[in-house]
Amino acid sequence: MSEELTTQRQPALFDLAECERHLVELAGRDQERFSGSTTERDGELVSAVLDAVNAGVRYDQIARLAQVSKHTIQGIVERAERSGRIAPYKERMSRQLGRITEALAGQMLDDVEAGKIAPRDKGLMTAVLVDKKLLLDGEATSRVEHVERVRPEDVLAGIKRISAVEIEAETKGN
Repeated sequence: MSEELTTQRQPALFDLAECERHLVELAGRDQERFSGSTTERDGELVSAVLDAVNAGVRYDQIARLAQVSKHTIQGIVERAERSGRIAPYKERMSRQLGRITEALAGQMLDDVEAGKIAPRDKGLMTAVLVDKKLLLDGEATSRVEHVERVRPEDVLAGIKRISAVEIEAETKGN
């Protein structure tokens, strides 16, 4: 007597797609509620937030000090960028990288001279930071050279292909 095993699928406990739709809907409402638009009415706080952003203070630190969410800080910054109240992200980041690069270069020199860190480690850090700063500023970060090797026989053949035209000059007296 042989028994045949059958497997039955259990019905899904919940519809994942429906759950995702609900979460997206909730997030949309929260984003509207916590976008910083209410905080935007407090001009003094907004000015302080934007000053801190311009000074390079991290969003989480600003949020903690201002007692608002990080998302509120992001909303304030995005609106300020669109309205032109603060420089765009790329420009602010370039300034920060410039300050960091200068500070690290000075620290690296001190550490190398004191024998704390191998010169090769500091050099690599400086090179990466300088490269990224140049890239952000739209400068060239590499050089590509195209080299074509020409044999003398090819040059001679090219000269022979060129047809020379003689022009007779007329001389007229004054």
